[in-house]
Amino acid sequence: MHVRLGITEAYDVLGLEQGASLEVVKSAYKQIALRAHPDKNPGNPNATQEFQQVSEAYRVLLKHLDKTEDSEDSDSEYEYDYDSDDEYASYIYMKIFDLFMRGEAHTVYARAHRRRPRVPEESPEEYRARIQRSLDEQRQGEERRKQAAAARKERRAREREEERQAAEERQRLKGAKRLAEAKSQRQKDEQTIRLRQQQIQQARSAVFAAARAGDAKMVEKGVWEENVDAAGGEVKDGCQDFVDIPPNDPLETLLHIAARLGNRDLVQWLDGHGAELEERDSAGFTAFHVALQSGRISVVSYFFEEHARSEDTVNLYDPPPSTTLLSLAMDSGEPELVWMILDKGLASKQEMAAGWDRVTTSGMNVAPKLSPKEREKMDDISQLLVRYGGFAPPRKDTLHRKATTATTATSTTTTSRVQTTDQSPVAHARRESKHVAQTPVSGGRGLGWGRGRRRRQGSIPSAAMR
Repeated sequence: MHVRLGITEAYDVLGLEQGASLEVVKSAYKQIALRAHPDKNPGNPNATQEFQQVSEAYRVLLKHLDKTEDSEDSDSEYEYDYDSDDEYASYIYMKIFDLFMRGEAHTVYARAHRRRPRVPEESPEEYRARIQRSLDEQRQGEERRKQAAAARKERRAREREEERQAAEERQRLKGAKRLAEAKSQRQKDEQTIRLRQQQIQQARSAVFAAARAGDAKMVEKGVWEENVDAAGGEVKDGCQDFVDIPPNDPLETLLHIAARLGNRDLVQWLDGHGAELEERDSAGFTAFHVALQSGRISVVSYFFEEHARSEDTVNLYDPPPSTTLLSLAMDSGEPELVWMILDKGLASKQEMAAGWDRVTTSGMNVAPKLSPKEREKMDDISQLLVRYGGFAPPRKDTLHRKATTATTATSTTTTSRVQTTDQSPVAHARRESKHVAQTPVSGGRGLGWGRGRRRRQGSIPSAAMR
């Protein structure tokens, strides 16, 4: 049966003190209702009655404390006279479900807006105006969206362009940096190369200076220890700036210098350490030509002994077009060198004729100016040409027409000395020349006849080769 409680009793049922606030009442009610619900206490026959009492206490306090509630609604909701306890329990269960499942705020909101005034109906003009406003707002919204999209597109394009320009600038800076680094490295490399060239050229110039001074040990040390190339001239390509005094002949090699000085040992050493035998100086001479013209018999003999004339050594022996080997030998004034050229068949008939003309024509002019030793050598050369070329010896009164009495005495002494040295090649040539003077010479057979005589009597060995 439904029991109505007073405010004091309601506070006691919920276990609260007098004057507790609405929030405290709600919190206490929720806890007690959950704890006292009949479903939670199936073994307690008084569970339903106790639950109803708790609900009644909450209703009384809620009505007392919630001043904003509509009194009419409250009376209609809570003061309804239920016919039985079962109806009241069903109502209480419904209210608990409404409070816990949908929330009390929903019920309060529903009561607050229960009597909301009805919105009046629109007239056709108002409806059309509202629709037009809606369409205008849609068009304006669409236009704003298009403008915003265009602005975004333009902004993205501008950002991409800025990124592209920034990337190009970075690439430009990287390229400039690489070029600067490459230029710096190239300058360093060039400085290193120039320093190395300067060192090489200084060492090379020192070796050439030692060669011209005849210091063979210094030359060998420079080529061996300083890694100076034995081939080529004094000034290497690209090293002209490092030479204080340019050489008179930039193509002259160490081998040319050693040959001109007659240092056979140095020539042999250079030949075995990279010197090029076929290299020529500015006059077109090889080291052999230089030695031949300078009268260096031992060096010429070395070339003949170690590098016999063949197809492989033709460039070593062939003279430049301006001269001949016989002419170079005659320039030296050494009869033995003339004999080597004639004996090895390195002079043609025309070359021997030119040599014979040189002896017979210019010999009369230079004979008075020659020393007795030089005049003796010229006589020996003329006798060699008679021997190998088949020429008739000139009359002595013609050859020595302007010779002084002292010169005649010297010639007599020389003749007596020649008669006592029958083993020398020059003496042999003198004896041959006497025989030729007594024998008529057929035209065009001088060279052949002389060589035939030499073959019949045997070749004359070189003194240097002996």
